[in-house]
Amino acid sequence: MTQLFRWQNISSYLNWFALLCLSAFGFIGFYLLRNPEQLNLLGISGLISMGLIGIWRWSWWALQVIRSRIYLHWVFPRWRKQADRIPLDKLPPVCLLVPTYKEKPWITERVFRVIAQEAQSLSHPLTLLVTSSSNDENAAILKILKSVDPELSCIRLIQMVQTGEGKRKAMADGLRELARLNLPQNAVVGLMDGDSELTPGTLRRCLPFFRLFPKMGALTTDELPIVEGSYLFSEWFHLRLSQRHYQMCSVSLSQKVMCLTGRFSLFRAEAALHPTFADQLELDTLDDWLWGQFKFLSGDDKTTWYWLLRRGYDMLYIPDVIVYSIETISGSLLDRAYQNMRRWYGNMLRNSDRAIGLGPAKAGWFMWYCLLDQRISYWTTLITPGSLSICLVQGYWLVAGVILCWILCTRPIILTIIFWGRQSRLKPIHLPVFLIAQWSSCIIKIWTQMNLAQQKWSNRGNQSISAAGSGWERLVKVSVSRFLYVSQLFGFVIILCWFASLLSPLQDVAGLWSNSTWAMSQSVPPQIVEAIDHGIIPNDGQDDAKSLQALINRLSGEDPVQINLPIGEIDLFHPIEINRSHTIIKGQGMRRTILQAYISKPDTKAVLVIRPREHPLTETAESDQNRIQDIHLSKFTLRKKSLNSTENISDVGSIILDNVVNSSLKNLDLPNNQNHPLVMRNTENITVEYVMAGL
Repeated sequence: MTQLFRWQNISSYLNWFALLCLSAFGFIGFYLLRNPEQLNLLGISGLISMGLIGIWRWSWWALQVIRSRIYLHWVFPRWRKQADRIPLDKLPPVCLLVPTYKEKPWITERVFRVIAQEAQSLSHPLTLLVTSSSNDENAAILKILKSVDPELSCIRLIQMVQTGEGKRKAMADGLRELARLNLPQNAVVGLMDGDSELTPGTLRRCLPFFRLFPKMGALTTDELPIVEGSYLFSEWFHLRLSQRHYQMCSVSLSQKVMCLTGRFSLFRAEAALHPTFADQLELDTLDDWLWGQFKFLSGDDKTTWYWLLRRGYDMLYIPDVIVYSIETISGSLLDRAYQNMRRWYGNMLRNSDRAIGLGPAKAGWFMWYCLLDQRISYWTTLITPGSLSICLVQGYWLVAGVILCWILCTRPIILTIIFWGRQSRLKPIHLPVFLIAQWSSCIIKIWTQMNLAQQKWSNRGNQSISAAGSGWERLVKVSVSRFLYVSQLFGFVIILCWFASLLSPLQDVAGLWSNSTWAMSQSVPPQIVEAIDHGIIPNDGQDDAKSLQALINRLSGEDPVQINLPIGEIDLFHPIEINRSHTIIKGQGMRRTILQAYISKPDTKAVLVIRPREHPLTETAESDQNRIQDIHLSKFTLRKKSLNSTENISDVGSIILDNVVNSSLKNLDLPNNQNHPLVMRNTENITVEYVMAGL
């Protein structure tokens, strides 16, 4: 046994070391891949926006961690010392209400054997009300209790058979039965599931807090999972409950909690036995603008939490008391995980709106903000995977590598902090599980927010509720919910693309208006030419200047022509010259279409020169007959780089317009240098809008 314990300790240290090494590798990769020029993809506004969001989210997470540590290491230990000084005979009497429905015999054996042992550790008899699926199940439970306490001297047992109308109905009937017993005014009522196993001393260590805090209406405890049937599901539960632990500690510092778990929570009898408590527990409803009024299927723990919160009770989290949550997994692991997340997040979202509506004065400022944050965090969490996906699709490999290194650097640190001091062991498998669960849960939350009335409880008899109605009513409601779901995701993708400079909605709308106005003013619509069809291939590292110049030179006559440049980096090893009128050069957006110019000749005047044919670059004005007109450049970025690292290219301009009239430059990002990035000579009626001199 000692050797096994020693090996487990060594294995635990190796797991911690492996994850910290991953974090170190991520940091090294992040450092090696730094490239300010390539990382300028987001632009100034995108970098500022993403940076502010990152600072906000990481500051909030750090605040939660700091608060949880203050609660664990300073505040709660003082409370524990005071609680332990309360004598056993001064503790309030306790009643346990345990609904159980066709649990596996070995689970029932573990659960009720421990309850009987707990009853023997108290000075007052424990009132135990069991509501089960049948008389046979009640008989089996009675046999288990008598195997520990043959005379039931420490237990006042009440057994009921459920009516088959669900867990909420069974719990409400049980509470009404307890209310008829005329229990002492200071009694405590415990609500627990039939698959939750108490650890020794649970009641002895929890009950004193009802003496210490007269305004406290309820408390809940830490949990650890016991999972049969799936290793991955077990590790996911360990991860979830570790995350829950630090979040609950943080909120409990304000003497509030985010949930009174149905696994095991203790309530002051004056609250739990109030008639409206049982009434709302049995029939809790929500009025939704789309689905109308519908009742809750699961989420009894959220209902009891909201009842107490609305009436101004304090609530506490007891971090040093553990209750085991027993789960048995069969069938599809993915389907079970998906159904669980739909149920959990549905209960959260169905209750958070009305809790937010209570206001910070009732809910407490910190917890009220936590509730608001729940509605925001599933969007901000998707920024990282969304940005990574965009970079991979667009071929921005360096930026994608930076994002991956950032994930590899930060997520192991988060896991290390989450599991610090926990009985659950940190393992490398938790990293991919953490990422998959975090990102997939956000998508499920967004879907659930649009489908609050769609409820299913797979591991409780496959119960389900829908308020969609039938016929045309159902078609309209379901169609609207699907439309809103897709619209929100589409809008989120648009915002991410905006940050990544793949889209610029304001500029695009202005550009469409400008183009449509210009097109209407032309007697002949412009011929559209796609540059990519003429050998101008982005991101191939080959010289595209010859192909682009050849394309411009082949344009015959003076008919209007629009050359559309593709998304990506177009390499120019030679200057481009335009000598014809009625020419449009249009990219797909700043920092989406990038003209990367490589300067090799010291006598190069500019990257892009627009002038009449055979016209020297001079300062002298020419006659109107030797001018070109209707040249329109828009929606691209121009960068310069010297092929010779020792060569100074600061005197090389970006764009020169010489003897050009009635033209425009819009939505351009030009390099800033000692010379003017934009030079106009002998020009008239030139419109310049949204032209930036950047890096």
